[in-house]
Amino acid sequence: MNKLIHLFKFDAKLLGYLYSFPFVIYVLCMLLMLSFAARSNDPFMPYIVVQGIAVPIAGWHIVFLYNSLYEEGATETLLPYYRKVFFIDIIRYTVSHGTFVFLLVGLTVWLNGTQFFTVPLIIHLMMLFVFYQIVGLAVLSAVKSLDVALAIIAMYTFMEVATQGTFMPWPHVFIFREPVDSISMFLPLFWLVIGIFLSVAQIWRTFK
Repeated sequence: MNKLIHLFKFDAKLLGYLYSFPFVIYVLCMLLMLSFAARSNDPFMPYIVVQGIAVPIAGWHIVFLYNSLYEEGATETLLPYYRKVFFIDIIRYTVSHGTFVFLLVGLTVWLNGTQFFTVPLIIHLMMLFVFYQIVGLAVLSAVKSLDVALAIIAMYTFMEVATQGTFMPWPHVFIFREPVDSISMFLPLFWLVIGIFLSVAQIWRTFK
């Protein structure tokens, strides 16, 4: 426990203000969800905040931390260290951010009722969370630039959420309305499986 506390404190000192950024976003998500619930009868509006803002932001702590790998001349020095702590880092940040996302899910249940979360929707949310936990690091390890990785994922996520998946015929991983048939549920899950597999393969190639 003391080691974990030390690691979190070290990360907070290393990242500075960036460390608190995801937690500020979680608070904003809560306010947005309450606002949407008060102004709209659409039960998916609060949930879109969870899947479209909170879940994507949950994966960026690990990206900010591992960005130091790709600073000039640092890769050969830092890679052996990050290989040793990689699984610990993934687990501790998955658990910590998963806790905050779970609280926002609880708020969604409070706003919409327990009947809102069907089994397929729960599976989708869990897979989406796993996807965003690793895709940022996978893209970072491929392009070796934090700015480019942020731009790629932020652009995709923003366009998907802003247009609710109608802007381009690229792979869609979000669900913005109650599925009306099996194919509308299957396709996001299919693309999430592909995305998770490719992300794991890229991370494994980098940190094996």
